[in-house]
Amino acid sequence: MELQCGLCGQQYSRPRVLSCLHTFCLACLESLMKRQDREGEVCCPVCQQRTLLPSSDPSTLPSDPIIDALLEVKSVEAGAVTCTSCEENSSAVCRCLDCAAFLCSNCQGAHRFMKCFKSHRLVELENLSISDLASPLKLLTCTKHTGEFLEFYCNTCDALVCLKCTAIDHRRTSHQYVYVKDAAAVMKERMLYLLENGRKRSEEVRVQLLRMEEKIDHVEVEKMKVKGEQVDKVFHTLLSKLEDRQEEMCKEVETLYLRQKQFLNKQGKSLQLDEERLQAGTRFVEKLMTYGSTSDLLTCGKLVTSQFDLLFKQCPGNDMKSSGAVGVSVDYHAFGNLLSRIQIQIKTVPKIEVSSPVTKVVCSAVGEPYGAESASAEVTTPPPKEQFSPSSSRSNLSEERKGSDSAQMDVTELHKVGSFGKRENAGDCPYLTCVAVGANGNIYALDMYKSVVQVFDKEGKYCFNIGGRFQAPGRLEKPVELATSSKGYIAVRESNGRVQIFSDTGQFIFKFQLLKVQRPRSMAIDRKGHFLVVDVRTDRCPHGVVIYSSDGKLLRKVLCPEITKLSAYTSSLAMSAQNHLLVVDHRAHCIQVYSEEGNHLRTIYPRGSRIYMRGIIVNQNKIILVTSEKVRNNMYCGGLVVMAKDGTVLDKFKFPEKQPVVHVALTQDGCPLAILQGNSDICLYGSIYTK
Repeated sequence: MELQCGLCGQQYSRPRVLSCLHTFCLACLESLMKRQDREGEVCCPVCQQRTLLPSSDPSTLPSDPIIDALLEVKSVEAGAVTCTSCEENSSAVCRCLDCAAFLCSNCQGAHRFMKCFKSHRLVELENLSISDLASPLKLLTCTKHTGEFLEFYCNTCDALVCLKCTAIDHRRTSHQYVYVKDAAAVMKERMLYLLENGRKRSEEVRVQLLRMEEKIDHVEVEKMKVKGEQVDKVFHTLLSKLEDRQEEMCKEVETLYLRQKQFLNKQGKSLQLDEERLQAGTRFVEKLMTYGSTSDLLTCGKLVTSQFDLLFKQCPGNDMKSSGAVGVSVDYHAFGNLLSRIQIQIKTVPKIEVSSPVTKVVCSAVGEPYGAESASAEVTTPPPKEQFSPSSSRSNLSEERKGSDSAQMDVTELHKVGSFGKRENAGDCPYLTCVAVGANGNIYALDMYKSVVQVFDKEGKYCFNIGGRFQAPGRLEKPVELATSSKGYIAVRESNGRVQIFSDTGQFIFKFQLLKVQRPRSMAIDRKGHFLVVDVRTDRCPHGVVIYSSDGKLLRKVLCPEITKLSAYTSSLAMSAQNHLLVVDHRAHCIQVYSEEGNHLRTIYPRGSRIYMRGIIVNQNKIILVTSEKVRNNMYCGGLVVMAKDGTVLDKFKFPEKQPVVHVALTQDGCPLAILQGNSDICLYGSIYTK
């Protein structure tokens, strides 16, 4: 689990939890309050939610009990724990789970000798785990009455109290209190409910974000249609008199869709913040439920409940608004003397549905009513063309670009040669998500379920596994992607931002942490052995590629402002023979090329057709595009397109299976390797260079 503060990048020191359930160092929060200069509140730097601090003192915020426990575990591993049971400050050798105290060798002997400690459980430090530190039996001590344990929970005051507190400040006549164990059971049920609903709401917000991205994409498409189809069709009829007006009209359309895109981006930003808050809340509750004690549950219960109640009120439903339909209406009468009076009028029609925003564009002469049947003609927007589908015999991706007269190219079905895989025991079902080919021809498949990399030779024969669960070096913690190097080693990226490097024989070499990366996606290794990771745009900076040296040190970040959208796909980045960076723009359907120094070199558009790209592979000096296919509202690999460096499309292929394709790689001979959804084997197909 991550122990680094998101503000200072160092290990947590006196961690404090904000009302949004994000955790930061106390010193970092104090510095943040000075920079923000807000009286009685602090604004979270991650999700922008405000936390009220009436005393303007961040130390009054609750501490993060799980982070505190993890820091104790780290201290134990480093051998920096002293005895908390005596005043000798001797090094601790064990921990008493019942006293919740670290013991030196003398105190350990007393615990074993004295009858009053006979039933206490002692755990040696080398065998200590986080669950032992967060023992359910651990009780806090009262700050008002020394030595008294907080054994009760006052429902009236929402506070933990001791026995003396119940007799003085929390008397039964005016206060209702119960044992900590009973109150914790009620709070646990409440948190389970919040956790379940928080996950559901987070998924709903994520779906809304995906729909918002589709809406933004469609705004761009409709802008191009209005400029390239409707406006052109109107002005072809009046070409002799309207050439000067055409350029001006296109500028007005640009302005219109820019405003609409800005509005959608604003909504998208709000949804991103809601998703971040919900995910932060669910992660916090999961940690608390898994490792927290009963006291931790009750201490943080009110904070968690307040945050989720706030999020459930703030998070939007499914009533997102969009615009009406696009149309162009023109009065063709008397344009000779009314040419200068032609205008563009914008009429927005609201709809309660999650679909692409559309705006009605009206061209009419000033003084003539819009919609007159005898004097106007409407051109409606055609529906968007379907994406590439493996079940079609022709490629829908071969939509002709404007001004090109190239015909559609036939799509060839890939010939399946066979499949291979590895199951250690009968009934095993590996969850393969990524496949790659090494410099020696070996095939590497990532099994996310078992946190291992399966290694096969060129013939598909199983050789050995790399990794395995746990956080030790050489063991993998939630791996998400792998990449191979021309020098023979393998890099595995984990969800916690760690990258581990292995030799082609499976020997662990070293590891490093990703720095200056907010949202890592695709990973590649160039010819110099540098590691490159795609960083998806945030509010603070555009899309980019972060480059690390061969020993994992941060070199630089290549900013890519030319890219309009990078989706959460692997294989969005590839390296050319000249060590140039090829990055897929998923919205503009093109490839942006950068030098290794970060200079933008050129943009490659597939000639003669629009291709909906998912990923990119460079093989035998050719560019292989992995096309995108929509199956049950999810995007998968649809097929392969072979393209030259100048954008000329050479061949198109589709997969023969009906199951969605999750990931694709190419052997050195150009034979595709594919992982199918629901299939634990790797499928091998004939070479794409010989039909």
